[in-house]
Amino acid sequence: MTADGRARIWATLALGAGLLAGCAGAAPAGSPGGVPTTVLARDGIATSPGVPEPSPTTVPVTAAPTEFVDRAGLVADAVRRAGVPTRPVVPVLQAPWDVDAGFDTVAQKEAWGRGHVTFAPGVDTDATSTGTMRLASGSARSVDVIGVRAALDRALDGALDAPAPCDNIPAAECRLVVSEAVLTQTSVESSQGRLTLPAWRLTVDGLSHPITVVAVADGVLVRPQQPPSPLPGLPDAPQGLRAADSLRGVDGSTVVVGIGHGACDPNLAAHVVEFDDLVVVGGTADPPPADTVCPAIYLSTPAELHLTRPLGERPVIDAVTGLPRFLGVPAS
Repeated sequence: MTADGRARIWATLALGAGLLAGCAGAAPAGSPGGVPTTVLARDGIATSPGVPEPSPTTVPVTAAPTEFVDRAGLVADAVRRAGVPTRPVVPVLQAPWDVDAGFDTVAQKEAWGRGHVTFAPGVDTDATSTGTMRLASGSARSVDVIGVRAALDRALDGALDAPAPCDNIPAAECRLVVSEAVLTQTSVESSQGRLTLPAWRLTVDGLSHPITVVAVADGVLVRPQQPPSPLPGLPDAPQGLRAADSLRGVDGSTVVVGIGHGACDPNLAAHVVEFDDLVVVGGTADPPPADTVCPAIYLSTPAELHLTRPLGERPVIDAVTGLPRFLGVPAS
């Protein structure tokens, strides 16, 4: 994967652009696994048809229209075929495997992201160990530590063995050499709060500061995994559908989600459709008038949804992508 590709994974704007996409209409579907229940609005905000309103501080919740109910049925069917997801048991990393990966030059950044990194003679690239991972709660556990080369290769998405070409940069400049690797500790954000864990601190020739890569063995932490998009059998989202890009809070039967939208989405509203085994959430908006001039930005605004019964173990599923939204886990 290229450096630009890796950067895009962590770009909120790119995520938003994808969440707002949608084109084809959806056909009605049945709802095995439970009768869908639409949740009525607790309050609403009236808007004039065709007139873009300013970005809201919260998205009003309204009864799901027929098109949304049909989409929820399609999503529920696709999710069941793929397997109803469950919350990850181990902490989900909310950052790259490399920490403080800043660079002094464009050539250094390109070399790192494209895998043109080698180790100086004398650096033990395969030494393993054990260490301690401390959770946000204060508890601690022993964890296995992988060698520095394996940790770096993971941070670079496997690019060490197959470096990508450096575009418009001489080969002599598109290379980095790690002259020292020291086992240390670093802090990272995760779905279970801030963790302190073992990491390799790398001294790189010509770089003004070290780069740190997480050193815990595979399985101790996971990164969000992107299922097939769309899920098998799930058609493209109909025009006007807005994604639930995050799960922000759960309190019994009250669920707070983030609704992704543009700056000028008329009649933006959030909806939810409940099933016995999952809950489908999202939003809708009308198209702005043809002559509307609107900034091309992505926004995520909370919506408070009230279910007919406590959420319990049911996963919250985005109506656009069919992907789960878990507390503290960033959208894939």
